Amino acid sequence: MEKKTKKRHAGYLTLKQLGTLREKLLAEKERILNKETTDRARYHLDIEELSDPVDEASANMQASQEIRFATRETFLLKKINSTLLKLDDPEFGKCEECDSEIGFERLLARPVANQCITCKEESESVEKSNFFDRRSKSLGKTLSELGRP
Repeated sequence: MEKKTKKRHAGYLTLKQLGTLREKLLAEKERILNKETTDRARYHLDIEELSDPVDEASANMQASQEIRFATRETFLLKKINSTLLKLDDPEFGKCEECDSEIGFERLLARPVANQCITCKEESESVEKSNFFDRRSKSLGKTLSELGRP
């Protein structure tokens, strides 16, 4: 009698692998959403804490850094939602640059990855070499367009 094989996704990933990626994405999404609700209270600055200019500067710097981290988390949340929608597409897991398969290990480490490791390393190398003309990943503007040197 012929041994049953696991059903495969129309792409190269198995249904089990896709399920594992879906679980990982949903867990990360939940972590971000839960963190967002607990962090809201931390953004509130008490007027008593700001009586000293040094304390005020420190609080402003910390709030600025926390907002920057929150922006990164929001960007990641958008990528997670986008990836969750793409999971059932047979093209999911293919590199957007060279169309080769992104290894399952890479997707497991970074489920929102849209480039194979070779293309990602090349793109990071180009980005590092073009320091003054690099683009903001979240806004799509060059640093000079944002008024930064």
